[in-house]
Amino acid sequence: MAETANIFLDQGATGTNVEARDGVADHETAVLTFSPKRGTAVRLLNAVAAGSSSGLPLYLKARDSNGDPLPIGSTTVFLAIKRAGQSSFHRISEEITNIGHYVRNDITTQQDADNIDQSKVDLQYPEAAEKAGTPSSVTIRDIDEFAIMIDSAVAFSAADSVAQLDTDALEGPFSR
Repeated sequence: MAETANIFLDQGATGTNVEARDGVADHETAVLTFSPKRGTAVRLLNAVAAGSSSGLPLYLKARDSNGDPLPIGSTTVFLAIKRAGQSSFHRISEEITNIGHYVRNDITTQQDADNIDQSKVDLQYPEAAEKAGTPSSVTIRDIDEFAIMIDSAVAFSAADSVAQLDTDALEGPFSR
């Protein structure tokens, strides 16, 4: 059976080639990072069969070290990529400035047919690209690093949180 990418954090446990770290209060932090294994790439798709709107489903239960949800009014989440040779991450998605959907709903509810569209994040061309708009996909090469970025007034705790990209929105790994 072919290996498939699974980009997730589940209260400290992670998928293959995924690293999780605690956030820093009031600073954009890459709380989950992923790089495909050597010689391969993974594609993030901006559409899945489930639901009626475009976007990549992101399931999130962002908690602090006390197990409390990160605050709705002062937490921002977005997806980012650091290409080979770059020193910083560049945004590849819309910014989620209201995490109320993620705070009010458990992971199973976020994934169900009635709520999946609210869990979707629209991909965008990287900030450093000369293109604007919405791509059908974003490719992450083995020399790149993908991240889920969180900026919150309260520090994110990897040991207490869950974050997952829908596996239907991932293609690969494939040879590059």
